[in-house]
Amino acid sequence: MELFRKWCDRTWLYAVYFLGVAMGCLLIWNINSWEQSQKLVCILAIIVPMHIFEENSFPAGFYFMNNLGFHSKEPTVYPQNMCTNMVTNLGAEIVLILVTLSVHKIEVSAVTLVVFFGIGETINHTRSGIMMYQRYREKGKRTVYGPGIATSWCLMIPLSVAGVKWLSVHPFTVIQILGGIGIFMGIAVCLILLPFAISIKVKSERFAFEDKGYFEKYEN
Repeated sequence: MELFRKWCDRTWLYAVYFLGVAMGCLLIWNINSWEQSQKLVCILAIIVPMHIFEENSFPAGFYFMNNLGFHSKEPTVYPQNMCTNMVTNLGAEIVLILVTLSVHKIEVSAVTLVVFFGIGETINHTRSGIMMYQRYREKGKRTVYGPGIATSWCLMIPLSVAGVKWLSVHPFTVIQILGGIGIFMGIAVCLILLPFAISIKVKSERFAFEDKGYFEKYEN
């Protein structure tokens, strides 16, 4: 159990950062042979580890902000904890890698996933950032910044726009679009909401976060 806790604490982060670098190398190797659709999904699989770095390594603290958004009475404990954090983020990265490698079978759905992923993340982080600004403005907070918002707006939204452009010039069916939305919703339900529901019941102190990251200075 202690080994698993260490994995959920920091070790999995190194694994997901390695996967991001590996996907970057794969993109460079296949830059001239891949279709644009495959490049778009691969770029998302590179951006997500960057997003995770902002949320969890520097400045970190997204989990604290996110738990407050779920009205947690113990925002370092639940619903997002070390274990759910690992499941959500590493799981999403693995899904994106699998989609990248099978784009030729689900091309339109894959690009639709890129579009909705970026938009969904940006909406969530912007909403959370506004909430934290309102919480801390009397303590000196001057912006809506929260860990994850920079990579959402600067990297994910431009990629979503590229995805919309691709869809605008390629034929698609409603079923194909729904397929992409389905993958996005599957990530949200299976990798976020379901682990959160379990965490809310368990309220595991063992997997609680040990700091509040970026928000530590406002809490002290």
